Amino acid sequence: MNWSRLVGLAAAGLVLCGCAPGAGATGAGQSPGVSGHGAHKAAGNGPSKPAHTPTHTPPFNPELDLSGNLDARPGQLISMRLDSITRAQGHDAVTAHSPAFGGPVRLRWQDDASYGATRPLAMTVKPGWYPLSVSVAGRTVARDKIHVLRSERPSFTVTFGSEVARPGESVWLNFDDLYPGERGTRFTVRSAALHRPARLVHDERYDFYNPRAFLAGTALKPGLADGTYTFTLYGPHGHRIAKKRLKIRASRPGDPDYLGKVHGPALYDPGLGYADSPHRRDFKVRPGGRVAVMWRDAVPDPGEETRLTATSPAFTHVLRLNRDDSKASDGDDPRYLNTATVRAGLKPGRYPVTVVAHHGRVRKVGYVIVTAR
Repeated sequence: MNWSRLVGLAAAGLVLCGCAPGAGATGAGQSPGVSGHGAHKAAGNGPSKPAHTPTHTPPFNPELDLSGNLDARPGQLISMRLDSITRAQGHDAVTAHSPAFGGPVRLRWQDDASYGATRPLAMTVKPGWYPLSVSVAGRTVARDKIHVLRSERPSFTVTFGSEVARPGESVWLNFDDLYPGERGTRFTVRSAALHRPARLVHDERYDFYNPRAFLAGTALKPGLADGTYTFTLYGPHGHRIAKKRLKIRASRPGDPDYLGKVHGPALYDPGLGYADSPHRRDFKVRPGGRVAVMWRDAVPDPGEETRLTATSPAFTHVLRLNRDDSKASDGDDPRYLNTATVRAGLKPGRYPVTVVAHHGRVRKVGYVIVTAR
């Protein structure tokens, strides 16, 4: 083979592989799908770079957060959360395993960089410690334990905030029904001490981990005579489940809430506010005008906060006094206020403003002095 033929074959090979410098320089012979910029880079004298920058893979070190797993009872809810994991890493194949459950538990993507699930313990699980593991696509990534206690019989309780249950006081009715074989969700408590029957419902905010905790908040009648009252819990079909007896007694001399620690009524200009307006037992106002009424009591009767009123023949209606929550943290006594409107066309004179508290044991009077127009 002669020299000229060797040169011709080499040139043909360069053209076929796209390496001919003439075509890369002019762009006239560039094939579709190959950018001139990329060809120029390849033909340059600098070091070649990879076509794609490798993506950064987040570290795979998931963390397990387990809630409700200590001193749990059969049927109690266990909350599982696997953090520090992306959905791409989880592959939607995150599973928890424990003999305390009836079977595997699938954790779902939570849209907040975690997988989570809530599952009740089996009602048949025995007391003891049980292992729990979480796997991703079959690979175990976290471990923990669940401590199970023995089941407790259903219990019904009546609770209140003071040392002695007072007429008008708020009470909580609780029924813990987490026990094998218990069913139904309609529970009612009846008592002569209540205004009306109280329906108990499950509230996750009160007890998230116990799916069979039922409760109701209600109030005792304000005018109850001293005595022992029966609270009866009825089930879904009206059958009686349990009874509780509660002693209720009004406060007596010597009790801290007998007379409380009252001040008022203080009367002042609502336009100026309590801090900037003189406040006294006498307040001048014109017919059709407005007057603010303030009442303080360090130890009001139970439930009295919702019943305090100020009455006056000068007012257009009975004035309900509302709790002033703005003074809750400055050390001031609990205080109650509202603004009344004086009747239009009222004759000038001195009219009483009366507040009655502590079941009639405390009665205090202020005065509005209605002036001529």
